[in-house]
Amino acid sequence: MMAISDNKYGTNMTNLAEVINETSTVKAVDLAYEANRAERSHLGLSQAGHKCHRYCWYKHHGYQGKPIDGRILRLFQMGNLVEKQMMFDLAQAGVSITQDQHNVSFDYNGITLKGHIDGVVNGLIESSKPHLFECKTMNDKGFKKLLKDGYESYNEQYRFQIHAYALAMDLKNIFVLVYNKNDSTLYQERIKLNKDWIIDRLQDVFVAISKNIPERTCPRVDHWEAKWCDFYGECFK
Repeated sequence: MMAISDNKYGTNMTNLAEVINETSTVKAVDLAYEANRAERSHLGLSQAGHKCHRYCWYKHHGYQGKPIDGRILRLFQMGNLVEKQMMFDLAQAGVSITQDQHNVSFDYNGITLKGHIDGVVNGLIESSKPHLFECKTMNDKGFKKLLKDGYESYNEQYRFQIHAYALAMDLKNIFVLVYNKNDSTLYQERIKLNKDWIIDRLQDVFVAISKNIPERTCPRVDHWEAKWCDFYGECFK
């Protein structure tokens, strides 16, 4: 089989002949995603808000956890593409988006947590002030929960992420845009930076990952959250 050369769809593509001995092209696509996956070997700001400090400790100390299969990686990529479209749509509506993928970081006692923002928006109809921009995609089930509970109650990691990014960018306002992957409905929410809360949460994370491994959050090996955790094997050896 000939290796896929650099083209308009991407570069440094994997030679599928080195990855798979299969008759299914669909399976080959998923395995190519897995082969080209660059696993993050550190804890990032997008994950530092995880409810379990033991999870953060494993991530910070370079544990890899369960590998992500190709189907999930394709979902991530589709989310990236939809988010780019959302940014284009906002620009078409007259909203200015700057500092796309701008890097931010926090340092504490020799430990650094890094992340990158989706951007900073100006020109919202609801406000003339600059806002941190955060965009997400969800399936219909998650979207209905979002409509019921609001963004900050929907996911603790998501809440941590937007406040950490806003703090790093010295922005007092956050604009969240969420895309429903089932029917293209959009959800927007404006959120005020909770400075005291995020500073306390950041300090908790830094302290937790700098010491010995924290206690488990899940009460037992058959707990449903434990079974879905990336570090289930390491945590319950």
